[in-house]
Amino acid sequence: MVYGRHDQSFEMLPKYLYMLRQSNPGSLVEWKVDTDGRFKHLFVALAASASCFMFNLRSMIVVDDTHFKGKNRGILFVAVTKDGNESLFPLAYGVGPKENDESWMYFMSRIRRVYGQANPLLIVSDQHISIANAIRNELPNATHGLCYYHLQNNLKHYGKVVVELYRQAAFAYEKSEFTRAMNALKVMKRVAYDKLMGIGPEKWARSMCLMPVQRYSFMTLNAAEAFNASLLWARRLPICSMLEAIRLVIEKWFSERIRAAQQNEEPLTAEASKRVAIDVQKSRQYTAQRLSGRKYKVQTADRSFKVDLEKKKCECRAFQLDQLPCSHSIAAISETGDTIAEYVDAYYTNEFLIDSYSGEVNNLPPRHQWLIPEYIAESVVLPLIVKGQSGRPKEGRHRGGGEGNSTQADESSSIRRRKPKKCSICHEEGHSKRTCAGKATEPRK
Repeated sequence: MVYGRHDQSFEMLPKYLYMLRQSNPGSLVEWKVDTDGRFKHLFVALAASASCFMFNLRSMIVVDDTHFKGKNRGILFVAVTKDGNESLFPLAYGVGPKENDESWMYFMSRIRRVYGQANPLLIVSDQHISIANAIRNELPNATHGLCYYHLQNNLKHYGKVVVELYRQAAFAYEKSEFTRAMNALKVMKRVAYDKLMGIGPEKWARSMCLMPVQRYSFMTLNAAEAFNASLLWARRLPICSMLEAIRLVIEKWFSERIRAAQQNEEPLTAEASKRVAIDVQKSRQYTAQRLSGRKYKVQTADRSFKVDLEKKKCECRAFQLDQLPCSHSIAAISETGDTIAEYVDAYYTNEFLIDSYSGEVNNLPPRHQWLIPEYIAESVVLPLIVKGQSGRPKEGRHRGGGEGNSTQADESSSIRRRKPKKCSICHEEGHSKRTCAGKATEPRK
């Protein structure tokens, strides 16, 4: 009664999308039907998100998809990034019937229209072949990065040592660390080494990402999956109600985050300040010696690093790859009398964070005030037809094998771990009374 029927929601879809575009000028709002008037695709990129991406956010886009819930059928496609406070920032969302080449081509072609001007651009996704095809055809100049966890799940059957070596290689800042981990992996498990090198280390290793593209902290799909998780309740609703729920979530985040940023009196964002504070503590154990100009040699407990403050570079490569001073560069900065904020990239400043959320996500007027043109009012959109899978739909997200088995994860999953067997004779775990060694001595009743 509150949200309406699914078929009625599709009938209202052209009117809702028209009013969404009218209420948020500059937004890209499109929908597509087949020759019979049946729904196929839609795409929404609100102007508030698009306007700040080119100037206030890093040129990184994480894309993912998720299934609708309940009676609603179809796929929700999302594109997000992170702001300077490492919070997820929605860029675009769309709907399609299936996760295939056609759906991803449509979604990526619209991403290109709105965000394709960013240069260089990195798009992070899983290994779905349709995503790779869409990026190659629609965004040929973009760099395609792969999710760390999805690759890890393909390696877990080789053992924990292989997974650990892969982790070291993926997150290494120095190319020498990457080479050392991969050489050890080559000796340990050649087939895993060949698989990773065949994919291309520039797609999954932070140190090997082709410059000027940088991975920063975008090593996984966590940002997109967190956005999908926040919309679990909305994905049950009829399509117009679901789209309005997504808009309301984005509106709420814009309002809350700009208010929090305006209350922050520090020059850096809260998360950037935390990272800098940790490195400040580390830097107090180092000694910095000036070499020439603004170049320094920083000595740690086991090795030394050369730091060039003018070029914002350190031998550990964390300074230039994260665009945030590392502990070695902070030790050198402390010798100059400069402030650390002077060497932080503008994306991490509170000023940029405020600008990121300065756009307005506007409400739609009450339905009785909608002014709909005749050609929109006469548009016919029939419901999407997608064959559902047999059985009861899974409520939670499918967890990868490398994501742990914590109690919290088990409680949120529909699958519970079985309790170990316990013998009723000796009360020890791991066997039953039929195989109990003390069975022969059990007194006969």
